[in-house]
This record gives sequence, structure tokens and C-alpha cells, in this order.
Amino acid sequence: MSEIFRATKPSAPLRAAGTRPAKPEPSPRADVKRPAALAPSAVIDSVLAPLRETASRATLPDLTAVASATPAIPAKTITLVAPKTAATTPSTTTAPSEPEPLSPIAQIAALPGRIVNSVLEVLDITTSANGPDGPLNFAPINDALFAAFREIEDRLGLTKPPAMQEVPPKLVYNGPTTGKTPTVAQFLNAATAAYVFGGTPGDLKPFVVDGKQMESTNVLTGMSAKAWVTPEGQIIIAYQGTTGGTNLLANPLIAVSQVLTDVQVIFTDTTPQAFTDALAFQQEVEAAAIAQGYRREDIFLTGHSLGGWEASYVAQQTGLGGIAFESPGLNTTVPGNGANSGFVNILTYGDTAAYFSTDLPGLQPFVPEYVPGGGSKPHYGSIVMIGNPDAAIPLMNSAALLSTGPVGAAIFVVDILVNFLQYHLPGIQAYHLGVTPDPGVVPWLGNASGPVNADYADMTIPELQKAASDAGTLIKP
Repeated sequence: MSEIFRATKPSAPLRAAGTRPAKPEPSPRADVKRPAALAPSAVIDSVLAPLRETASRATLPDLTAVASATPAIPAKTITLVAPKTAATTPSTTTAPSEPEPLSPIAQIAALPGRIVNSVLEVLDITTSANGPDGPLNFAPINDALFAAFREIEDRLGLTKPPAMQEVPPKLVYNGPTTGKTPTVAQFLNAATAAYVFGGTPGDLKPFVVDGKQMESTNVLTGMSAKAWVTPEGQIIIAYQGTTGGTNLLANPLIAVSQVLTDVQVIFTDTTPQAFTDALAFQQEVEAAAIAQGYRREDIFLTGHSLGGWEASYVAQQTGLGGIAFESPGLNTTVPGNGANSGFVNILTYGDTAAYFSTDLPGLQPFVPEYVPGGGSKPHYGSIVMIGNPDAAIPLMNSAALLSTGPVGAAIFVVDILVNFLQYHLPGIQAYHLGVTPDPGVVPWLGNASGPVNADYADMTIPELQKAASDAGTLIKP
């Protein structure tokens, strides 16, 4: 265990403003086979080959079988029962057998998504650790636009440190570091895969029941999720973020429901139906997992943005562990807000979504009053901050302009939008965490600022909490 507490000193030079993250070298975990050929026929042949082999050995299954949120409108706090257990409890129970494969019919049904995703990789819309590199490169345009905006922020005085700046209370982690959980890389790749039509997260396999992967989508509420299994025999439930990414090609209407869900949580004090749908899906997965020999502590939650919101809510209600990426605060609370639970929020300095909460200062008075370590819209679970702390300064300065009139309000809206686009997407988190995106979506959009914590990628949840605590970036929710 002497190597667990790894240093968080950047293993790569900081990026200069207006540069694109360098693509990290693939880690051993990301060593998965991907369609490498660009010709459609070659892609189809590479996908159909294993299907023909599987079909020759298997028999077909039985087919019958969303105003303004200000301190003047107090947010409702629903006090719930504190979680009974954390999902990182060690156990000596034998792991279940190898996950069963998808049925031939399920593999054929997934074929169009895999072909489309191969084309999107060529168009530089998605990416994978071992996928093809297309001829298109939008990064120079992206970097030039963000560099120009940084200059505008500077000329407007938005980059000057405020006279008074709140500092969130830090959390010291004194717990064990031996809990068995998936790694940061596995969580992030599972969360990102929810955006990629036909994408598969790294070396994870689908959690299969009756020949089909357990998944759930409700177009009316905007909840969509899939369950995956790690090589270590753990289940990750990954919830989809707003817009669904390239899944819009097959299900464009869900983006409307997801945006309405975002608006409801931000501008009201209620819990949307998508969150309760997410909880219901977790319960279904848990029942099926136990039936296959998994333990409850083998089940973990993840998601990015809206998906991280949903994962946070489910963790709050059930006590399960996991990692949410760039999720805002919840409208419900439990005693302690899960500060010492097995659930963690990884948030990037400057990402607008992370500051739609009351336990981080930055967007007040647009959001309710900041309360150190809580408030009416806190996160659930400890907070690990990544990136450049100075990146949050423009948000604080632009929020202070809200009450100055229409021009100040317009500056605020534009600033939070551009900062959202710069820091919010999973590729930025992958850069700071030393994760090779597998898969990735819109890899050229965004602009990272700050150090790379390369050792974080292969850490479990307890190891991550300890490392962030030692680095002074673990925050109390």
C-alpha cells in the first residue's frame, strides 16, 4: 500500500491559454479493440465477424419471453433518512461468475450504433483510445475562440480577484484506503459512454439479463442509463447527461426533456421525475445483480452533468458509492450531506454547472445563499476540485454584475455560457485526471487550465479521497 498515496503534482506541463489538451498515452486499462478501418465495408466485416462466430454457437432466445432562483425564494429542503451503509465496505465474498454475453440478436441490434460511431470518430465528433483518427481537426478554431474570449474577460476586468473571496471548508479524509471500488478512469469512461451512440466504456462489459444489457430510457422524463460490469466484478450504473450527445441521432426528443429537468432543479425546489426514474432503475439493477450472485456493495453509480445529478440523488437515497462528474447541487438533503460516504463529486474550477449549488461560492445571487458545507442546494458526497482555482474568478465577478442592470446581466449570461463550454465537457475532466478518453465525445471542444493529476486515473474512491485530502482539494459538501 506504500504506493497508494501518490503525489498529485502534475506529470505534464500546464497548458498555456488557448491550447488544446495533449492526448495522453493510453493506459493498460484502455487497451480495447476498436474498429480501425475507415471504409464502411471493412467496419461492417470487423463487427459481423464475431457475431457470425457467436451465432454459430448459440441458440436464439425465446422472443416471447423544467423564472429565477434568488435568496428571496427559499428552496425547499427535504430531510431524508441518512444512508445506512457506504458502498466501499470490504468483503471477502467470492465474486460472481463471468458476465454472460449479449445474445446474437442483441449484438445485431447494436450493430448500427457501432457503425455510426465509427463514422463519427472519422469526423472528429467522438473518439476512443484505439479508434481511427480522422482527417478533420477543429481544435485550432476552438482554441482561437476561447483565447479571444479570455482577452475580452480580461479587458472587462472579470479576471481580477474579488476584494472578498469565500473559501469553502476543506475536508480531511482519515478513512481507509483499501475499499474495493472501480477506478476513476472506469467511472469517467462509463459516464462519457452515455453520450456516445454505440460507445462502450474501455474494458467494461454490459451487465446482461436474459441476453440483453440492462438499460432504461424514458423520453418523457429524460432519464437514460445503462449498467456495466468491470473486470473486477463490480457493476457501474451510468446515467446520461443533457442532450444525450450523439445519441441525438437516434433519440432527439429526449434532449427537450433533459433540458426541462435541468431547469426544474435549478429554478425550483422540487425533485424531477427523472431522478425518481433513476432510482427505480437502480433498484431493478440491484435486484438482477443479487440474483446473479453480486453483492449490494458491488454496485456503483456515475454520470456526467445531469447524469451526475441523477447518480448523486440515487446515492443520497440508497447509500451506494460512486463518482459524479460536474453535477450541480440537489434540492434534497440528508444529515452531513454524505461528506463521509463512499460517494464523490469531481468538479472543475470554472465549470458553471458545478456552481449551481449552495456549498460552492461563485454564482450568488443567481443561486441561493452560499452556506459553507451545506445550504439549500448542496452536493451529496465529498467534493474533489480539479483544474485552476483562478478559473472560477470570472464567474464570481460576472455574477456581481447581475444587479447593475441589463448590460451587467447580459455579461453574466454570456460569461457563464462560455465558461460552461470551456470547462464542462468530459474531455476536460479526462485531461485533469490523466484519463485516456475511451470513449470521448466532441474531443476538440473546451480548453483546460491547470495541472494534470495523472495518478488519479487508476485510483479507487478511497484512494482519490485521500489524495485530494492531502492536496487540499477535498471540499466539504
